[in-house]
This record gives sequence, C-alpha cells and structure tokens, in this order.
Amino acid sequence: MNGSSMTITNPFGICAFGSALLRVSPDSAIIRAAITRLEEKPSDAFAKARDAAQSVTGFLRKAHVKESGLSRISLAQEYRFFNNERRPVGYVAKLGLTVILSELDHTEEIVSGLVDAGANEINAIEFHTVRLKELRANARKLAMQAAREKAEIYAAAGHVTVGEILHIQDVNPNLLKQELHAGAARGTAQHELADDEPEQGSLDPSAIQVGAAVVVAYRIAKRGSASRLASLGGTMPRLKDVKRRRPERKIAKD
Repeated sequence: MNGSSMTITNPFGICAFGSALLRVSPDSAIIRAAITRLEEKPSDAFAKARDAAQSVTGFLRKAHVKESGLSRISLAQEYRFFNNERRPVGYVAKLGLTVILSELDHTEEIVSGLVDAGANEINAIEFHTVRLKELRANARKLAMQAAREKAEIYAAAGHVTVGEILHIQDVNPNLLKQELHAGAARGTAQHELADDEPEQGSLDPSAIQVGAAVVVAYRIAKRGSASRLASLGGTMPRLKDVKRRRPERKIAKD
C-alpha cells in the first residue's frame, strides 16, 4: 500500500483489536471545599479560619458524615489592583476540606450545610464507584472476548482457524475515551467505537465509564496431515477403499 500505515510489514498470523466500555451508576461522592478568611493581620486570619473549621466539623458530626478531612492551615498574602497598582490588602488563611459521601441523595443537603457552616469555597463535586477494580477487570475480560470474536470472524472468512495467542498488548483506556469524545464531536455514535458495551446504567447521565482495550495476535492454526487426508477422502470417497499392495518377497534360488 505504498508504505502507508495499513501495510503489513511482518505477516505472522491474525491480529485483532478488542475493546469494551462499561457504564455504572456512581455509589459515592467526593466534595472538595475550602475555608478561607481574609484579614489584615495573620493572627486574625488564622483565628477566624479555625473558628469556621470548628463550625464545619460540628455540622458534619450532626449530619453523621463518617468520612471527612481537613488539611493543615496555610497562609498567603493577598494583593489587589487599585488604579493599575498592585497593593497588599491582608492575609488569607486557608484550610482544604474533603468530604466523602456514600448516600448520594444527601449530597445537596451536605453541600448547603457546609456553606452555611463556614466553608465559603466549593471547588468540586465528584462522583465515583467503589467497584472500580472489579469493573476494570470485567472490562478487560470483555475486551479479550471481543478480540477473539473478531479474529474468528476474519479466520472464518479466510477459511483458516484461529490458533494460540502469540501476543497480548494492553491499550490505555484513556485513549479509548479520547476516541469517544472525538467521535461525539464528529457526530459519530459512541457505541460504535466500543466492540462490547453492555447496557448497565447506560441511561444514567452521571454514569461512570470504565473502558478497556487490547490488541491480541493469534497464530493461524495449520491443518494436520490427518485432517488433510480426511478432507481428501471426503472429496474422493473411493480413495479410502483402495488397498495398499505389499511388496512381493523374492526367494533366492540355489
């Protein structure tokens, strides 16, 4: 093919790409927030930030939130522009806050309560699943099955048989996600880019996508002499009825 990327430079067997994409509804949420206080003096900023932190932790205890954590307090000088001139306006004390929720129905209530208690920054709300390791393993198995099925289709069309595996190469699932986003931008249906895509949680807008992709090389199985003779006997039925002649023994005469 004139040196193009589709040219097979080292033919050795059947090489197939397999991919799978699972979608599952999230079962946990992570709220990333912060408590910041701006004051003219560092001591005042520290004191007010710690007071707000105590109020926030008190709210979390009352809300029966089991997993949360506060970072160490930090301090930075704050500047603002006045008449195109950068001037210091005080010091900002900051504590980072992370909250993990297993009851997703309470997410809005917890976020509102954090803000009311003194967490004046909500940086992100992320949805996750605790079954990520299990889902990745399942996606990899489905990708291997997809590669095998594709190889068998090619082999059947070429009148050969798929042999043992020669090579397995894992493909970064992030590349698959990039293809999905690029396909969506081009107007390509996402399900066409995954060989195997079960219907788990596919209608949930907040569903978490877990993908896997693999390239597998298979040997082309060679038919043995017995199978060749059997096929030959099938095309020539009377061939197996032909008796072999034994060589005659010569008797030496005196």
